[in-house]
Amino acid sequence: MSVQINMDKARRIHMDNIRLVRDQELVIRDVAFIRALESGDQAAQEAIRREKQVLRDIPQTFDLTAPSLARLREKWPAELPPRSG
Repeated sequence: MSVQINMDKARRIHMDNIRLVRDQELVIRDVAFIRALESGDQAAQEAIRREKQVLRDIPQTFDLTAPSLARLREKWPAELPPRSG
């Protein structure tokens, strides 16, 4: 008996994990943006705005096409910190 992997479900779960980390990164940038706003640093505000947009775009732009579960697990957006564990 062989085990069948539901790759559609695996991709959804993997994207959910990516979203969790992405959301944490957005919170970090929110804090940095508020500090830049308070100090009047418009260059920092614009840089953070761009970073946040890149993070927001990950679910629509990151390719989770993979031939196997092992290959899917290897895929991780470069814009996010490396996974631990």
